[in-house]
Amino acid sequence: MMKKNGFTLIELLITFIILGIATSIAIPGFSRWLPGYRLKSASRELYANIQLARFEAIKSNGTCSITYSTGPDQYTFSCITKTVTLSDYGSGIRFQGPGGQTFVTATITFNSRGLSNQGYAYLSNQNNSAFYRVGPLSSGVIRFHQWTGTAWE
Repeated sequence: MMKKNGFTLIELLITFIILGIATSIAIPGFSRWLPGYRLKSASRELYANIQLARFEAIKSNGTCSITYSTGPDQYTFSCITKTVTLSDYGSGIRFQGPGGQTFVTATITFNSRGLSNQGYAYLSNQNNSAFYRVGPLSSGVIRFHQWTGTAWE
């Protein structure tokens, strides 16, 4: 008598039922996690882009500016042809802080030595579940903070 390899119909059905239950449990958690993840991603990219503007100013021995705008929520560079629109991240990412702040300074400008005017851009998502602020100090050091509910850390 030959032995047949494979799965029975009952084994396949049970496997699909278990996968369906696991998926139905995971999707709501994923839906709550995704807006925060997108917000943090947008904030980190803004941080990296501010560093890029600083390095471009130093490299070109000139100036490089970043201009923030709330209509629509985006920022533009003067030294490279680049505009980043926050809505591209999804989850309602926008310039808004915990007190309704948008940004301290509408234009950040780096000089040839990497120094800049000081100012933060505040970001949140549609749920206002988290807030970040990103911006340079006058020394050119770029800061990245998260709102804890009482203070920036």
